[in-house]
Amino acid sequence: GAALMGSGGGGSTRSARSLLRHQLERSGPIRVVSLSELPPDSHAIPVGLVGSVTVFEEKPLNGGEFARAVAAAQRHGGVECAAVLGFEAAGVNALLAAAAAVALGLPLVDADGMGRAFPELEQTTFFLNGAPLTPVAVADAQGAVLVIDGVDGFAAERLTRSAVVTVGGWGLIALGPQRADLLARTAIAHSISRALEVGRLLSARDLPRLLHDNGGRMLFSGKVVDVERSTGTRFARGSAVLESAERLMRLEFQNENLLLLEDGRVLASVPDLICLVSRDQVRPLTTEEIRFGLEADVLTLPGAPQWRTPRGLGLVGPRAFGYDVDYAAPGRRR
Repeated sequence: GAALMGSGGGGSTRSARSLLRHQLERSGPIRVVSLSELPPDSHAIPVGLVGSVTVFEEKPLNGGEFARAVAAAQRHGGVECAAVLGFEAAGVNALLAAAAAVALGLPLVDADGMGRAFPELEQTTFFLNGAPLTPVAVADAQGAVLVIDGVDGFAAERLTRSAVVTVGGWGLIALGPQRADLLARTAIAHSISRALEVGRLLSARDLPRLLHDNGGRMLFSGKVVDVERSTGTRFARGSAVLESAERLMRLEFQNENLLLLEDGRVLASVPDLICLVSRDQVRPLTTEEIRFGLEADVLTLPGAPQWRTPRGLGLVGPRAFGYDVDYAAPGRRR
């Protein structure tokens, strides 16, 4: 479920899945709470990984990173947090948020700041709604902790990204603690529950029910006949051409799948999710897995309503990623 909600991004869930399974077997289940269950004056802290998931899989956690990052953010922010949540409840970060809850002995909030995967920290509903992202605490596997404060969300993203490159390719981070009464307005609710239910339906290979229950649509079924990738940018970027007996599609991606076009018309676009699912295994595919000859179903799920506002589209719409097209609402072509 977390992999599908990544919309082609969010990184492989393999290592995080193994870590979480081991933690749960050793420590037992964690408590998942809704936003309404948090006392209004309490705080929850958004956590996750920034950097290369590939490097993270090669150089995994040593066990204390979340505790150090959260302790630093709490100390710098002058508050104690009652719960954790993922800033991104998709891909590896959905599972790492649960792993942080186990490690810290805190409840996991059934919410996040993206409702899918996006590549940058300012692309969260926290920042969209005016909540501060700082102090950002970054912890690496060698014991270092860095605190970034006094900057806006865009600068926080740049500085955090530079920090994780310096410390070895990835870092576990804690964003500024968020008051529960503000989270009720800024966060995307039920994202953990949604990922769990999506995962159950994928395991049952029930794509029709998945689409029906989540307001999604099947867009295309075909084979990848061409893939182009570019280097030199901060994020993986490229395009793929998919073909069936009667139709030809072009998929544009930058870490995540962002645009699907047919004959130059936009069939689906970010912030809605565009997901590739392998036809033989009914398994979500990341952009790294797209290759010549791959047979896939292409489906779309609606993004969170907060992202489909003018301000939301300014942060995560097609033009925010450099495409000279407007957002295409589900069921409409542009």
